[in-house]
Amino acid sequence: MRASTDADANAFLQLDGVSKAFGDFHALVDVNFTIAEGEFICFLGPSGCGKTTLLRCIAGLETQSEGRIRMGGADISWLPTSERDFGIVFQSYALFPNLTVSDNVAYGLVNKRMAKPAIKARVAELLSLVDLSEHISKYPGQLSGGEQQRVALARALATSPGLLLLDEPLSALDAKVRAHLRREIRAIQDRLGVTTIMVTHDQEEAQTMADRIFVMNEGRIEQLGTPDEIYNAPATPFVADFIGVMNFFTATVAEGGGVVRGDLTLACETGGHGEGTELNCAVRPEDIRLIDRDGDDGANIIEATVDSIEFLGSFVRLYLALPALGAGELRADVRKEQAQHLDIAVGGTVRLRIPPATIRLYEAGPPR
Repeated sequence: MRASTDADANAFLQLDGVSKAFGDFHALVDVNFTIAEGEFICFLGPSGCGKTTLLRCIAGLETQSEGRIRMGGADISWLPTSERDFGIVFQSYALFPNLTVSDNVAYGLVNKRMAKPAIKARVAELLSLVDLSEHISKYPGQLSGGEQQRVALARALATSPGLLLLDEPLSALDAKVRAHLRREIRAIQDRLGVTTIMVTHDQEEAQTMADRIFVMNEGRIEQLGTPDEIYNAPATPFVADFIGVMNFFTATVAEGGGVVRGDLTLACETGGHGEGTELNCAVRPEDIRLIDRDGDDGANIIEATVDSIEFLGSFVRLYLALPALGAGELRADVRKEQAQHLDIAVGGTVRLRIPPATIRLYEAGPPR
């Protein structure tokens, strides 16, 4: 990962060599990045990868062991939380149960000793923004989970912070409410232009909301890029395995190019790896093409046995056995209409093609 430099003058938020240790455990290891003003960023990764610790360091709720944090050109590395310009929304909402919606949203404004008429106008503006004007006099216990989360968002935005931090804000909600709120939050962020960082372990959430995704693993940023880049060009086996669904199998570079495993030979670009090099081959299920018995005689035609079938709405997922893969399986996603047309059934055989350009190669070894 490239280290940030003082030359990153256009960065709104910049981290240089940030690390965090708890005794012998290193939660963050040499984190470097810049974020432009107005960007919506997602820290994405499994539990324990360091994403929440990183957010807390930016907020000043944790102090980094090493490194510097700059915001708006100023070094905030050692500033107390109260002096950092951010609003935060927690997974638990953290609303005051004894205060009305209006008073919860106004809390930060009262602490800043804003005039009462200005507070009233600001609260009304924000509750209109999050579509809660009719609930102004209710208490949190009278609201649904989604409504409480919108109150928390309005409260975080009340003081017009330069940075909005969202710590898994949707994880406690059911799937339909999450899908609705992620669109609302993104629309509000677009409208206000506030720089936003959201922590999530939900890849769909990150892919639908973020301008850029920072995929984290073991305290490091494994890859950062747009949702399209992260999905279609994963830089490491970990990213390929964590984002979406991916088939992995090992093979060696064949004489003259391509890869081979037992009786299975696949044409693909080997990226300069020498003959005999063992590699991890990765193919997404949706890239595998099923073909008719008498159709398509191009490269990488394979016959496989259908071990099992999962029905997933608009498509079906086939679990395919190939002798060359031993006990391993190959997953293929097929439109349900095509599965019906080909009369696919458990125990039957299918003919498939793996387009050479869809095969990604990584150095051998398990995803880190």
